[in-house]
Amino acid sequence: MGGLQRFSRAASLGALSLFALTGTGQSEPAQDRILTPAQIERDVALAQKVYETVHPGYTRYSSAEQLHSAWQSVNIAAAAEDGLSLGTFYVEASEVLAEIRCDHTKAELPDTLAEARKTDPVYLPFQWEMIEGRGFVTLTNAASGLQRGDELLAIDGQPLSERIEEILPLIPYDGLTEWTRPAQVAISFEFRGGGLDHFGALMYETLPTAELTIKRGEDDPATVTVERVTYPDWLALGDGKTGARNFKDAVRFERIGDDAAYLAVDTFVNYRVPVNPATIYDPVFQAIKDEGRDTLIVDLRLNGGGSDDASRGLIARLIDTPAPFMRDIRVKTLDLSDVKEHLWTWDQNALAPDPRGFTQNPDGTYSLRPEISPSLQELTPPDTAFRGQLILLTSRNNSSGSTHLLSFIKAQNPNAILIGERTGGSAEGATAGILFTLTLPESGIKMRVPAMQSFVNNNGFEFGYGMSPDTVVPETVQSFLAGDDPALDAALALIESSRERDPVVLK
Repeated sequence: MGGLQRFSRAASLGALSLFALTGTGQSEPAQDRILTPAQIERDVALAQKVYETVHPGYTRYSSAEQLHSAWQSVNIAAAAEDGLSLGTFYVEASEVLAEIRCDHTKAELPDTLAEARKTDPVYLPFQWEMIEGRGFVTLTNAASGLQRGDELLAIDGQPLSERIEEILPLIPYDGLTEWTRPAQVAISFEFRGGGLDHFGALMYETLPTAELTIKRGEDDPATVTVERVTYPDWLALGDGKTGARNFKDAVRFERIGDDAAYLAVDTFVNYRVPVNPATIYDPVFQAIKDEGRDTLIVDLRLNGGGSDDASRGLIARLIDTPAPFMRDIRVKTLDLSDVKEHLWTWDQNALAPDPRGFTQNPDGTYSLRPEISPSLQELTPPDTAFRGQLILLTSRNNSSGSTHLLSFIKAQNPNAILIGERTGGSAEGATAGILFTLTLPESGIKMRVPAMQSFVNNNGFEFGYGMSPDTVVPETVQSFLAGDDPALDAALALIESSRERDPVVLK
């Protein structure tokens, strides 16, 4: 960890708050509230206890000793500085959680800081993307004077690469898929704008304006000053490379010539504005069947996962024979009595699970009985299920449920072709399912605690990794600037060449 070194830096910068620098005379920002070493120690002890007790993948990729040392480093930092600011404690806690290497294990801002993001202009007025280690603007407001394709070189005199390296340790990722981290530094609704703004507002001097070094095309680098915006203003920029936020808006279907089709599903999140997945999928797959289309491109590149019902609905329409999606779903404990007063979840029954719904395993964990979870039951393909040549487009944005789908489909249909980038997530299965929210009483920081570990019904996986495409086609700076889509182009070229060699015949 970089805890002690970054703590001292963060603490000193935290004192240079927006209000102090602008001299508005307003009260001290919530992020600068000091927590005593004793308060920090109590919150750390509770967090460590909950994760050790509840998280089924707590020591999946890091040892108990490593994680204990990480927790204690926060206490050491607090003692050395005679306390930590709330913002600094949040940053330090986030780094500890990242050590668990589970993308569902992360800290949320306490309510006071989350509310401040609605009124305090701490966000850069654009969205951007990391491509080949470089940052490029994708969406911006008119007032900034920036354009799509502008390269971001420095922020307030600090090289972008240096700032990214300081933020990367705070970004969670699954297993050994560390290459997915830069994408979340750039943009992530999970982190209220992406790590650069989310953590940067707590780690660096934040004035109402930012001085940027920008390179446009072949021009020499130039310095521009932009007005920072609030989180609602940042959201108003649009979805950019993140795609739709809700499943009901995430499905796009296009016909390709006479025989092929393209289907994009940008998210499986179906809990904010829930719909019956069949109402979305059925018209698409009925049209594919009625029109005799024998090749289907399924584009999941913007899909990070979401709800099981939306992913299962798609899976059922991409397989030939009935099969369960998951072979096992486990929890670490059924006894939450010591910690449940600090936990919340949308399904309160999860805080006092009925033992009759589980069977105990030799290692002391508990497996969910198949009759309890649809994911453990056989998925039966409907009459409209697609049975032709299947091509799936992948990216580093894939995680959780989208990686599970890719893992399962590839196991069920070895002839399915994956084109694109290496994914995040776990091909074996994630620690997710029900997520508890732990609220630390002293700081108000909220932490997500996965309650379940799933095991995809597949024939094998590489421990710690997601899925690797059959044909690697990464996004490049050249393709981004030209507005090209090399992965989709590769899929279309494959379809054209296969037509010439051997026409696809529906089963």
